[in-house]
Amino acid sequence: MSSAKYIKSLDGVRAIAALLVLIFHFSQYAIFQSDWGKLLQKIGYLGQTGVSLFFVLSGFLITRILFDQIHSTHYWKNFIIRRSLRIFPLYYLYLICEYFIAPFLTNTPSPDISLQWYYWFYLQDFATTFRWPSAGPKHFWSLAVEEHFYLAWPFIVLYYKIKKLIQPIIAIIIISALVRFLLAYFQYQTYFFTFARMDEIALGALLAWMEKNQKLNFFQQKSFYTALLSVGALSVVLWGIFSSDGLLIIQVFKYNLISILYLLIIGKIITLGDHHWLTKVLCTSFFSYTGKISYGLYVYQATAVIWGLTHGYAHKPWLFLTSLIFFCYLIATISFYLFEQPVLKLKNRFTYSSHPL
Repeated sequence: MSSAKYIKSLDGVRAIAALLVLIFHFSQYAIFQSDWGKLLQKIGYLGQTGVSLFFVLSGFLITRILFDQIHSTHYWKNFIIRRSLRIFPLYYLYLICEYFIAPFLTNTPSPDISLQWYYWFYLQDFATTFRWPSAGPKHFWSLAVEEHFYLAWPFIVLYYKIKKLIQPIIAIIIISALVRFLLAYFQYQTYFFTFARMDEIALGALLAWMEKNQKLNFFQQKSFYTALLSVGALSVVLWGIFSSDGLLIIQVFKYNLISILYLLIIGKIITLGDHHWLTKVLCTSFFSYTGKISYGLYVYQATAVIWGLTHGYAHKPWLFLTSLIFFCYLIATISFYLFEQPVLKLKNRFTYSSHPL
């Protein structure tokens, strides 16, 4: 059974997504005095779209895996176990630290279990969206969105097979836009909810479907650059200028624009040769290593931000940024080699095997 080619440059894309989110969290809390600093801070808010890049990339990579293993024995079971070994251990370790270890060390009360349980069961995006009382790491909402998608998507891929998968992909994109419309209309946030963001992961799945059906020629045509510039310019306008205005039409369609932009970028990257300058940059040691520890970088960012704020670095933005990067990389590196990597080795016990012909 053939398998899709490993694309090393996408580790660099994952690294960029993690760094974008880190820059966004820095921009949220840094206090600039100069006009130039405030301009850079506003540009840094675009780092919020790093989550969209994560979603599109995840949808592409996960769907490629499912396409390769669709005829394997224990298709769904092995997929879920292998995903769980990648996501659950660090996720629950962080919750244990936040709810129990940190309060014990700082002699502060732990949140009541009635406020915690959403996070233990990956329902924090529901609580955040509908303003139910909860307490936990706010940035974990995106992990809930991905986990919900992982639970359902293997069944959808298996049922529709590869040729007809375009049908549920289009349905998901339409449903997400409708959900965002309803949420915005009734004055709920559209940013956190699974059914309002799942179209971004579906767009990544669309790219995997295009690759599988040899429909990537568009990314090598001149019209690609016209599409890239048009979508990119419109995305910057909506996200950078009008995103905070609360206009209904923007809240509905801005996620489509930014995720289409990232689909175009990823689609272009996977069609580049190994000798292209961009491929070489994304495959450098820095980006490869950052991509490897990107999950830890995402998880531990809140801890590094809180550390910087408690030391008064908000008024010293460049010191704040330096310390944030340093401690994120330090904690993520320790976590990867001492905790995540040993757990990941267990994935070898759940390898896919083909059905006998």
